[in-house]
This record gives sequence, C-alpha cells and structure tokens, in this order.
Amino acid sequence: MAVKEKQTEIRALLVEDNDIIIESLSEIMKSVGFIVVNSKTGSEAINLLKGGSIGIVIADDKCGDKEGLEVLEEAKRSNPNATRLLLTSRVNDDAVQAALRERLVYRYITKPWLTEDLILTLRTAEDFHRVSDKIASLTIEKNDLARTVSLLEKSGGGSDQAPATPTATPTATTASSVTAVEGDADTIIQAILELLYVFHPNLKSNAIRTMALVKVLAETIGMEKKAAETLYYAAALHDIAIPGVDRPIIRRWLRDPEKLNKDEMKLVEQHPLQAAEILKSFPIFNEAITLIKAHHEDWNGKGYPNQLKGETIPWEARLLRVALDFCSKHADPIQAMLEIEELSDVIYDPDAIRAVAKAVPLTEMPTGEREILLIELQEGMTLARDINNANGFLLFPKGKTLSASMCDKLFNIDRISPLDPYVLVYC
Repeated sequence: MAVKEKQTEIRALLVEDNDIIIESLSEIMKSVGFIVVNSKTGSEAINLLKGGSIGIVIADDKCGDKEGLEVLEEAKRSNPNATRLLLTSRVNDDAVQAALRERLVYRYITKPWLTEDLILTLRTAEDFHRVSDKIASLTIEKNDLARTVSLLEKSGGGSDQAPATPTATPTATTASSVTAVEGDADTIIQAILELLYVFHPNLKSNAIRTMALVKVLAETIGMEKKAAETLYYAAALHDIAIPGVDRPIIRRWLRDPEKLNKDEMKLVEQHPLQAAEILKSFPIFNEAITLIKAHHEDWNGKGYPNQLKGETIPWEARLLRVALDFCSKHADPIQAMLEIEELSDVIYDPDAIRAVAKAVPLTEMPTGEREILLIELQEGMTLARDINNANGFLLFPKGKTLSASMCDKLFNIDRISPLDPYVLVYC
C-alpha cells in the first residue's frame, strides 16, 4: 500500500509572494492531495525546478524578481511534463492569451477564484500531468523496444549462427512490439477519457458514443483496417485540448456556441491545433492528427481552424464531423439525423451524412453521463449523481429514475432554496 500511495503523490510548486494567497491556495492544494512547495521569488523557483521532481507549477503574474510567464518558460524547458498554471487577474491580456495558444500555460486561475472551479482546475491539471507522464514513459518504452529489435536484427546477420534462430527471434520481438504499441494506445485513450470526464462529463460521453458509431461506420462502408483504426483514434482524442480552456466557457460552448463572445470563441477554435501539438510526440496517433485538426471544418469553408472547403477536407474527417455532431445531440436518432440533413451541403458533406445514417441503426450506443441544467430534468431520466439540498441533505440518490412528480418536487425546492443548477444524468 505504501508504494501505491507514493506513486500517486504529486509535488506542486506554488510561486507567489503574497502570504495570504500562499496560505489560502496551499490549503486548497493540499486538500486535493498535492505535496506543496512554496517559493516567493522567481529565481528560487527556477532553482527548485532544476530538481525535476515538480509535477505542477502555479506561478503568479509577478513572482518577486521575475514575471510569472518567465518562470513558466523555464519550467517548460527544465520540466516539460510538468503542468503549468498561471495565477492572474488579467485574463484578457495579449501575453496571457498568447501563452494559452502556444501551450506555455495549460490553464489560468483567475484572481479572485471560486473554490469549486479552482479545485476542478487542480484536478484536471493533475490528470493532464499523469497523461503526459504516461505518454512520455510509453514513448521511452517504445523507443527501447525499437532499439532492441534493431540490435537483434543486426546480431542475426552473423555467418556463425544458424539461419533459423536469428530470423525467428527478431520476428517474434517485432510482433510483441506491435502488441505493446496497440496496448499503449488503449491505455492513453482511457486516461484521456477520464481526464475529459473530470473536466466535463459530456466530453467523455460524446467521445465514447462517437467511438462506438465510427467503429460500426467503418465496417458498414468497408473501410480498410488502418483507416478505420485512425478514425477510431480521432473519435477518442479529438477533444484532448478542451480542458485547456476555462470551464465556464466550455459549458456555454457545449450548450450553444453562439453564447460565446468573439475572444472566447477564438480560444475554443484553437483546440484542434492544440490537440495536434499534444499528440505529435506519440507516433501511433500521427494519422489521427490530420482528422483531429479538421474535425470542425465545414463543407462550405466557414469552419475552423483552417477554413478548408469541400473535398479539401479529408474524407474521414467529414465522416467524423457528422458522427460527432450526431452523438453530441443526445436526441431521438431520427430527429438528430434530420437536423444534420438540414445542413447538408452547408456544414456537412452529403455523402458523409448518408454513410453515417446507415451506421446509426446498427450501433449499440454505450451508456454515458451528461451534465444538464436542473430545470431540464424530465420524467424518465436517471440520475448519474446524487442531488442534495443546500444543507447537504440527500434528496434523490444516483441511479434514481425520475417521475414527473419527483421533477416537480425538485423544481419547488429549488424555488424556495436554490439547488446546484447542474445535474448529471445517464444517457
């Protein structure tokens, strides 16, 4: 047990010179499970980073003798797998926005902060660090396997060895390498799906539904194995960069993109390119990156991030776009497809719509969880999280299927004493 606990501990460096903020933020960080290291100056923080044991860095705008972004630049060089957060009151500043776009900063923490949002940010930062660490570790293992194969192949060329032995050994080793890489992909995907769930349950739900749909879609249209695998990876990983955007922005974007202002939408529109940056260090996902970068391109050329048009959008990305949007609707399948067909030749490729429409009735959708507003609860919905009143008293437990009278009861309680406006239901 002691070994397991030690493996789960993460050292977090807080670079801040205000004693009140240090005390408050350190207490919250410790409650999440971090080992907190404090530094009041940027120079001291940079020396601490050289030890290489820091998993998360939180730097204030001004860190004594250095700017927070300077400290995070050094953290990126010396500890590339550390997750970097900026504590700031100037979120609309050009330098802060540039740091987000360029992935110098994973997320910013606003001053003053809301404790609930801060804890969520810390947890997603922790998950992101663990995924980054896992990818780095698997990359090293893969490279070691490749070197082993290469050495075995070279050693097999000697004339003093029996022909059967050298030929059999590298072949067997190569096969095990392929198996290991395939297993690595599944491990990374599962870790990323859990990260998405912590940030916003709808993201994981949309991903697992789309993964199920594109798997059937690939079989339905007779897609080659490699192309089908690439499409599946893209369905799983397309939103990997979304947790880098502030959660309230993503909440509004998931409900209705038009609720975002121009600057907020610019942040969201970077996520396909940022996903490509995150995944480029792992070759197994190279082909999927092309599809991920294009999964928000529109048939009419008005999508993002590169305004690709028509057949300049990769065919698999056109399929992915339809599948993703269908799965995100959580509506009656016929109604969802009708809504998509209304935008044929505008947002979607008509051929892609027809291909996905054939796969939909053949797909058994997995059970997911999605966040909705309390006022959207309806008869027949099943809770995926307890609903408590303002005093923490349990009103309805997770797993309860609601009747019309139960919904009315919750609405009445909410009118008298407001409940959490967000609830989780199975879908």
